[in-house]
Amino acid sequence: MGRKQLAGIIAAAGLGVLVVGYGAAFAFAGDKIPGDTTVLGIPVGGLSEGDAKAKLEAGLKDRLAQPIVVKAGESTYQVDPAEAGLSLDLDATVDAAGAGRSLAPGRIWQALTGGDAVEPVVVKDDAKLAAAVAKLAKQVNRPATDGTITFKDAEPVQHEAADGLQLDNAKASGILLAAYPADGTPDELAVSVTKPQADAEAIQRAMTEFAEPAMSGPIRLTVGSKSVELTPKELSPGLAVTVKDGKITPSLSTRALEPLFQTRFKALETLPKDATVQIVGAGPKVIPAVDGLVVDRTKVGSAILSALPKPIGDRRAAVNLTPTKAKVTTEEVQKLGIKEVMGQFTTQFPHATYRNVNIGTAARRINGTLLKPDETFSLNKIVGERTKENGFTEGTIISGGKFKEDLGGGVSQSATTTFNAAFFAGLKDVEHKAHSVYIPRYPIGREATVAWPSVDLKFLNDSGHGVLVQTIFKASTPGTQGSITVKIWGTKVWDITAGQSGKSNARAPKVVYNTDPNCQPQAPTAGFDITIYRYFAQNGVRKKTESFVTRYNAADDIRCGPKPGTTPPPPTNTPPGLGKPSTGTSTRPPG
Repeated sequence: MGRKQLAGIIAAAGLGVLVVGYGAAFAFAGDKIPGDTTVLGIPVGGLSEGDAKAKLEAGLKDRLAQPIVVKAGESTYQVDPAEAGLSLDLDATVDAAGAGRSLAPGRIWQALTGGDAVEPVVVKDDAKLAAAVAKLAKQVNRPATDGTITFKDAEPVQHEAADGLQLDNAKASGILLAAYPADGTPDELAVSVTKPQADAEAIQRAMTEFAEPAMSGPIRLTVGSKSVELTPKELSPGLAVTVKDGKITPSLSTRALEPLFQTRFKALETLPKDATVQIVGAGPKVIPAVDGLVVDRTKVGSAILSALPKPIGDRRAAVNLTPTKAKVTTEEVQKLGIKEVMGQFTTQFPHATYRNVNIGTAARRINGTLLKPDETFSLNKIVGERTKENGFTEGTIISGGKFKEDLGGGVSQSATTTFNAAFFAGLKDVEHKAHSVYIPRYPIGREATVAWPSVDLKFLNDSGHGVLVQTIFKASTPGTQGSITVKIWGTKVWDITAGQSGKSNARAPKVVYNTDPNCQPQAPTAGFDITIYRYFAQNGVRKKTESFVTRYNAADDIRCGPKPGTTPPPPTNTPPGLGKPSTGTSTRPPG
């Protein structure tokens, strides 16, 4: 064999080895990401495109929705990346990391030996990003504030001056973009800083010259021969001091102190009284308005401020009284035309102490209610929540078709009587709800219950004149029934009569045996529907008719104790004196 032949064989063999080696390198690294590549600290080198996507998706799952934390001055803020229109382009990020099959030798060599940290590819919505930055600016931006002094419990509290901040919106967009996906570490925002004008020396001078003397003792306000003392603790909630350009400026919020003034100035003032209407003797009478003399609120603030820096013994100031007219004049009340009974109604109730308390309290609250034209009567608003603090006690109510004890039981008697008075006065029914079961002492279908705060009695004064509500309450005794009468006074527009349909859709009660120790027996009452008519007439001629349907549920026959023929439940370890003995009988408790 010649030398040329041998050289050819050797060359061919070397080429074969090279081809095999190249093929092996391609098979190993031709579609792999360069070995030392990381994305946000997550190593993806040596992974295929699909594996790299899966690893990044799992590793960044929590970070993609995590708020971006940024910092300005001493404060930190959070930005929702979704609200800012930021999201990760996973495909583009993996491509940027060098994924993808290639036969290029350089590419294979890079996969085997190269790689570096790769930035994620973030997609942004410019409009959302701008809106998020604008929202952030509202949180960050603030003017420089000079030093202030406030007062708490008669002690001056010094507040240091604070720098002003202004966000650089253009740079903020880039900072948010670079910080996504977030890792919880605050990124510093670009802000411009403005300095306050007052220095620490000026604030200290304000403390010495005004704040500390202001809290040194009470001040005395005088009106002629009358006077009143106001203590530092009383004045401190409305007092403040600002320092700007070296100038000390105290201020007093008379609005914040108005409740104090109303209480403490009673000895100095004669308050105006609005005109009103009251029942005097047998009918309504206009009580004229009375103008008053009150401390001039426009000058009382400066009078107090002038006295505060003074030493003890000189801490006084004179204030003037100013004439103040009543808000409601005599002429306005006279024009209301409250002169006659428009409608009235009376109901009676059997004796019970809780009824006297609750019906009487509600009646007193309702009495004297004055409605101007187009004003609405609300029993809940006028009577208030039925609590012990508000003058009510526990009594029998209806809940879910069953009688039970609760605060305010009996107030519905006041509601029913008031509803009927308004019904016969011809006033517009806005809201009323009948009891769930029929109570015989109330007019059938024409009654109202109330419950705080959801069930109310409301009617509108649509008479064109004023309306005055009068109540007359008579307490019950063990031997006599009580009563409540409600009269609606105004200018009579309609002659009202009432009518009703027959009963329909009868509903039979069930017999229910109740072994609960707190069981209350209850007599049965059938349920039914009935339609109520209201006829409006003038000069003996009917002008219109209104109607509504009242639906009563059946009241079950509740018998306390086990059903006859059944085995009673085993006794419980109830302490002596608790629970109620079973009677096995059924009686109606008072409603």
